[in-house]
Amino acid sequence: MKQRRVAIYTRVSTLEQRDEGQEHELKEYAKRRCWLVAGVYADKISGIKNTRPELDRLLSDAKKGKFDCTLVWRIDRLGRSVTHLLQVLETFKVLGIEFISLSEAIDTSTPTGMMVFTVLAAVAALE
Repeated sequence: MKQRRVAIYTRVSTLEQRDEGQEHELKEYAKRRCWLVAGVYADKISGIKNTRPELDRLLSDAKKGKFDCTLVWRIDRLGRSVTHLLQVLETFKVLGIEFISLSEAIDTSTPTGMMVFTVLAAVAALE
């Protein structure tokens, strides 16, 4: 069986904030499952912005098949707009890339996981 390759995406809103905690937890999660971390993508920018340097690089690498799964600490790290979050998730789905949110225990490969993702995306937009 082929080893799962995961992309880790972290985000903080300002340059003063630190994302090392997110990255550490996500790397440990991958390590415990014997997954290969194919890349770490770390933005320091508001989640309201749909275009972010590292998110754009993540999506570009997704289209190149560089990983099988995207791992985030919390869904609101990926973004704050429900529409944008669902667009990103649909991109992953079309490409056959699973999405896991560690804190919310979301796995979008299941119908229940997809429903929970949609609800939490709506909540993230309100915060």
